[in-house]
Amino acid sequence: MEAHGRAGRQVKRIEHKWGFGLAPVKPEVQRRRVEAARTVLATLTQGHHAALGRLDDLSTVTGLFTRAYDKKQWDWFTVCAQLGYPSYKEARRASSTLRHLRLCLRDANWQAAEEAATTLRNAGLPDRLRDFIAGVPASLDGRGFIYVLSTREAPEMLKIGYTNRDPLTRAKEINSATGVVIPWGVRGAWTVAHAHRVEADVHALLADYRVRKDREFFHLPFAEAARIIDDYVAGLAGVPQDRPRRARSS
Repeated sequence: MEAHGRAGRQVKRIEHKWGFGLAPVKPEVQRRRVEAARTVLATLTQGHHAALGRLDDLSTVTGLFTRAYDKKQWDWFTVCAQLGYPSYKEARRASSTLRHLRLCLRDANWQAAEEAATTLRNAGLPDRLRDFIAGVPASLDGRGFIYVLSTREAPEMLKIGYTNRDPLTRAKEINSATGVVIPWGVRGAWTVAHAHRVEADVHALLADYRVRKDREFFHLPFAEAARIIDDYVAGLAGVPQDRPRRARSS
């Protein structure tokens, strides 16, 4: 929204209170989402009869996973955190399989519906939904996050850091600091072991793009930063569980 300044200039007003992706979910909306998750959980654990007459609930949960990988909504990262930070691949697969399950139930194709439900069970969706319903935060098991923040107004000015809690909390802390005019939003997050050490290595890899040596600001397209971080964390030594899970935007 813009308004005229004293000299007739257009002054751009910053109306949004949260960085893109970080908008909180209204209580009534969250209540409906939780009820929909209960229906899907019952469908996966008790059988297709639990979804009869409530197929819209499958659409609601499908939409949550679509939000987590599509990253086009103001609350996308809030939802991603609520879902336990599924990777892009996990979220997209859950979304497409849930959509397929709904169509099978609608058409009374019970065998195909059971196959879809089995795929979702094997992917661990019931446990993810239980945590979502209970509001249980994702277990990090001693891991941390490398995060990338930016604003919609200056998308190539990236703030890249680490936190041993979660990027949602860290971004809110940063946005509440004095002097922050435009709220930062989370563009990407990677769960890693030894996050502080990984942050130092990532900063070294991005040294050519660093704005100031004593600040964690970098000027480059997010896609390029994400590629470099992806390549680094994919090559981390260690057992398979030390590989990071990603929740990043394009």
